[in-house]
Amino acid sequence: MIKKMTFAMAMVIGLSIAAQNPCYAQAKTKDELKAERDVLKAELKSPAVQERKAKIEKLTVPKSSGVKSVDDLAISSAVMLVASADNNKIIPELYKRTIGESIDGVTDVTVKKPSLEELTKLAANITAQSLAVSKASAAVSAASGDISKAGPMQASKATKALNYTKDTVALLGPELQDNLKMVNHLVVTLKSASNN
Repeated sequence: MIKKMTFAMAMVIGLSIAAQNPCYAQAKTKDELKAERDVLKAELKSPAVQERKAKIEKLTVPKSSGVKSVDDLAISSAVMLVASADNNKIIPELYKRTIGESIDGVTDVTVKKPSLEELTKLAANITAQSLAVSKASAAVSAASGDISKAGPMQASKATKALNYTKDTVALLGPELQDNLKMVNHLVVTLKSASNN
């Protein structure tokens, strides 16, 4: 799992650098942008993504277990979930403002396009969130060791809390990658001269 997270983090960082550096964003035609958008929309509507989003919504913060390292991870995971929920509210709005229509294809030309700065700031925030997910993933094994030192009552609660963190990390990694792909597409769309 750590190898997967490391690879995912390298990809996220690469996508973020591309979003923030104008030389990486090549101008594309409207047809190329539309084709990419269609692929992204299909991915976001896939059953796997919908299932992941449903699982994320069902996660509930566990009660304190008394094992500090585990409780800290659970609190950190809860903060990451809130940040991810915020992304999922912001990105469709930015999409609508950039493209001129909602992700479902409803046209709206009355909105002001987001600035490049606004999009690159969001990409940087998503990258920071991805790094936090990666750090939490790396901290899970140390926290597991702390559980083995706890008493039976604490160990049971701590195991639930640690499982919550594991679930959060496993779900948020791909979620943040999808968010970053969408934001990077919006950056390229905004930068493409053919879209002006």
